[in-house]
Amino acid sequence: MDPFLDEQESSGGGFDPMSLVRAFWRRKMLFFVPFILCLSMAGIAIKTMTPIYASSGQVSIKFEGLNSNLLTDPSRRYGRARNIDAMAYHEMNMLLTSPDFLEKMVLELRLQDALRAVPVAEGDTPMSEERAIRKAKSRLASMVQLKQNGPRLFRLEVRDPDPEQAFNLATFILNRFVEEYRASQMAASTSTREFLQRQLDVYEQDLTEAEAALTEFQAGMASESLQNNPINALNLGVAQANLGTARERYNGTDATEMADLGQGMRTLLGSVPGTGKYMADDIVKSTVAEMEVVGLELRLHNTGTRDTRDLETRVGQLRVRLNTRIEDMVALEYTNLSYLDQNQISHFVYFSLYRSGSRRVMDRLAVKIQEFRDFTARRPGQSTRIAELQADVSTTRGLVASIETEITQQTMNLEASESELGMQIRIRKTPHLVYRPVEPDKLKLTLMGVVLSLGIGLGLVILAIFLDRSFNSVEDIERTLGLTVIGTLPVIEDDHFERKKKVRILRWATIILGIVAVGAVGFLVIYPRLG
Repeated sequence: MDPFLDEQESSGGGFDPMSLVRAFWRRKMLFFVPFILCLSMAGIAIKTMTPIYASSGQVSIKFEGLNSNLLTDPSRRYGRARNIDAMAYHEMNMLLTSPDFLEKMVLELRLQDALRAVPVAEGDTPMSEERAIRKAKSRLASMVQLKQNGPRLFRLEVRDPDPEQAFNLATFILNRFVEEYRASQMAASTSTREFLQRQLDVYEQDLTEAEAALTEFQAGMASESLQNNPINALNLGVAQANLGTARERYNGTDATEMADLGQGMRTLLGSVPGTGKYMADDIVKSTVAEMEVVGLELRLHNTGTRDTRDLETRVGQLRVRLNTRIEDMVALEYTNLSYLDQNQISHFVYFSLYRSGSRRVMDRLAVKIQEFRDFTARRPGQSTRIAELQADVSTTRGLVASIETEITQQTMNLEASESELGMQIRIRKTPHLVYRPVEPDKLKLTLMGVVLSLGIGLGLVILAIFLDRSFNSVEDIERTLGLTVIGTLPVIEDDHFERKKKVRILRWATIILGIVAVGAVGFLVIYPRLG
């Protein structure tokens, strides 16, 4: 029987799936050999690879909302909310893989001792301490992994051939990692605060020198010294404005209120009570005197500044003290009157004393302003020099106040980071001991073998079909050459066919070796790296 006639296509024409099956079946060894070899390589990898065990713990980060104008929101340094996880992961991974952190872990766990304890061959030099530390750091870096498990949630995993070793390393490294990350978060604030503190010392020294220069210049002046005059070129305008406002209020609303209170006293007592006996009291006298000193200093500052707020707070405290003392004295003197009548009398006495003190403050402030004006008119050169020195003092004092405010804010942010406010990192899940190896993954290796074998086998078969230029039937010969076949001859095997057979065997051997090489690289090199 002519072998060509066995594979004749049906006379119907068109696509014949059986012809494709027959072409594939003639080259079936190109498919089955890679399939068997790749699966064998997967089995060899499963049997020969060292089992790796993993132990992992989870850490979570949390940001507390801050409704404060003094504290800085810690999440702002990460940018937008969607970038927090990526930035936090980057910071954590940089810390976990940093040489300093790895070296700390190696030294604290004494991992280099195990490497130095390995016996060496005769004639080889023992491993040095420094080399053992470097090798232990490199090995530890390959064992530790950080992965993100969800929003604000991260997993730290340690892999080792010994499950107990993996568990112990994961527990220790996780605790130390959380401590180091917390410390790194506070390091920036601490460094900023320390820098500001050093700058504060410098500016305080400059302020001391500027004040000393001003005092020395004022002390060396003639009899018309301004050493005790609080008015200077910098606060002259503020003092004049405040003096005008105080006089307007004194002659306006305060005068009206005082007249109403006096009329009430005449109705109640028949006459206006005097304030002399109250001023004779030591507490009242000292309180009024301090109110005048603070009131004068308050007139030298703009409204809204920190100094103004501090002085206003002190004035409020003194007014409460003065009012309380007067109420006690009135209650002892007018025991026959009701509480409301006593309160009316005490309010009249208090307002009279307060109004008298305000008048003395305005008079003193007007005198100081006039003295400064007279001095600048008579000695313009000295007044200019004083203005320059006072400007230096004011500028330096402002810098010192700004740095003190910044230091206070940095301190508050640092204390907030150490408390429940700000960003918090916590251990959400502690590591646990696992005796089931994560590597080698039998299912993954098997799937890799199947996919790789299918890819190589089908690829070889398709390539062989496309490269095959031989005739498979009489119809192929007649259709390709345009000639009529009048007969066929049987195949005669001679030396030529023997050589062709040897070439085919050599080609098969080369293909098999190539498949083995590809499988070995895939399962023994690429797969462990993917794991």
